Amino acid sequence: MENLTLSENAKGFMDYAIDTINAMDGAPEHSAAQKDEVITRISTLKNLLNELEQSYLENTPTDKAPPVDPEYIAAAGHS
Repeated sequence: MENLTLSENAKGFMDYAIDTINAMDGAPEHSAAQKDEVITRISTLKNLLNELEQSYLENTPTDKAPPVDPEYIAAAGHS
């Protein structure tokens, strides 16, 4: 994975998503090859989204404590 900035990852995901949406045009008339291409593009989008998520996590502060699970609060008797 190339080390891109958060905004570069977001732009790459969005650009590829738009191209994928355009590839979906005329879906009812798609040939098997066109269907395979779209399925491959969707799989790639999933990978790009995971990279975007990772980039986001790497660019957010980590000094905050994670929020307390509401179920834990309810079980402990606090509100």
